[in-house]
Amino acid sequence: MAIHFTGLSNQSTINKSERSQKDDATGSATEKQSAVQSGGTLAEDTVKLSGTAQTLQNQQAKINNLPDVDMDKVEQIKNAIAAGEYKIDTQKLANNMASMDSLF
Repeated sequence: MAIHFTGLSNQSTINKSERSQKDDATGSATEKQSAVQSGGTLAEDTVKLSGTAQTLQNQQAKINNLPDVDMDKVEQIKNAIAAGEYKIDTQKLANNMASMDSLF
């Protein structure tokens, strides 16, 4: 099968067999052998995670399994409010609000 481009000067046509021969001449035999397994199929790419990557992946899985809200802490605060023992430090609250406001 020849490829023809119109409007281009000095365009030579190359058929499929000529292109294959040129490709064979440019590719080395060792490159082709390393890409093909003994069964004649292409070798698959593999990825191996380092020990650090595996540890990070395990830690991420543990974090994903944690609840978004610490219900034990919520219950402690509820009980303290109900018993009248929950004290609010208004000065600390005001400072925290001011520091948050400075972020914007």
